Amino acid sequence: MKILLVCTEKLPVPFIRGGAIQTYINEILPYISREHEITVFSVTDPDLPEHEIRDGICYERAGGDTEAYYQAVADFVAEEIFDWIIIYNRPKYLPLVAAASPQSRFLLSMHNEMFGDNKIAPEVARHCLQLVDKVVTVSEFIAHGIADLFPEYRHKLQPVYAGVNLQRFQPKWVSDAAERRANLLDAHDLKDRKVVLSVGRLSKKKGPHILLSAFSEVIEQHPSAVILLVGSKWYGKDEEDNYVLKLKEQAKSLGDSVRLSGFVSPVKVPDYFLLGDIFVCASQWQEPLARVHYEAMATGLPIITTARGGNAEVIVPDGNGLLINDYENPHAFATQINYLLSRPDVTEEMGRKGRYLSETNYSWYRVASDILQILATDHRSNKISLAMPEPNYKESTAVEAL
Repeated sequence: MKILLVCTEKLPVPFIRGGAIQTYINEILPYISREHEITVFSVTDPDLPEHEIRDGICYERAGGDTEAYYQAVADFVAEEIFDWIIIYNRPKYLPLVAAASPQSRFLLSMHNEMFGDNKIAPEVARHCLQLVDKVVTVSEFIAHGIADLFPEYRHKLQPVYAGVNLQRFQPKWVSDAAERRANLLDAHDLKDRKVVLSVGRLSKKKGPHILLSAFSEVIEQHPSAVILLVGSKWYGKDEEDNYVLKLKEQAKSLGDSVRLSGFVSPVKVPDYFLLGDIFVCASQWQEPLARVHYEAMATGLPIITTARGGNAEVIVPDGNGLLINDYENPHAFATQINYLLSRPDVTEEMGRKGRYLSETNYSWYRVASDILQILATDHRSNKISLAMPEPNYKESTAVEAL
């Protein structure tokens, strides 16, 4: 099949600036391009050409504001013939692209709440849902939100959970990762510290201020604890707004118990996960389902996260993590953090269960397979081969005891 993937207008593919959707596309490409002719359309970037072929995949890029970007997509598809066009997270512009390529079938991949009337007019949303064959969503939370608004299209909705690169994010107990972890702890002056890790943008809705408020209570019980906040205000840069400045001011009272990394390149993120003893997501908003949960599981970290949006869907309570309902309360976070830091046997068991779940349910191979099965519908065969064996991670991850 000839397939076009249309990324959002915010960040480029490959994911040199980060981004959840960009990572998602980048990671499924090696699988779906094995048997199919793939083109990726994304935004321009100073470090990337407007046209290139890389690893057999054609990349097209355009700049401009949102309207100009999707007009460029429409102009491009009008000159090409694709079996399928996958539009990522922008239902508002799908009718424009569909009108330019009436012979193509359309799949909409939803990663955020984009169907509210503050994002798209109801009549445009219905037209979009009428045009697509399927809408895949990163969580049941996102699927339910669309179904509540447009119940007549419930049958087109299909949650497909995202995944994690199980080679890049190795569990911290395997030999290579354990050695790298020891070296990284030394390099970051974190040896003999208990590292509470949080990875995400520094924004109020992500809740890092709640974690800093909680941490004075944590270090009363665990003086060696340090909270490591990995991320910046926005992808690819270290710009600061008033919120980040206030966060840094708040951190001063905790002294050496707080580390802020600033922006970290996507290729270096796995190393930061290896630094952690536990992982905390303090999302205050209705998170669609943050990718960092998968990455923490793959690294073998127990998770503390808020029961907001879709986050809870990948947590087995007391299995691979703990859920916080009182998400605005710093004491609730401190209580759970102290619980795990005081029980290394529990954290070890949770971490191993998390790795087991990531291998079983959340590989990018599985994500690509799910997407290709949807695209195969009504073609000559409803079965589809990925032309490569499913990776076997059992050899290196020591999950047999589970």
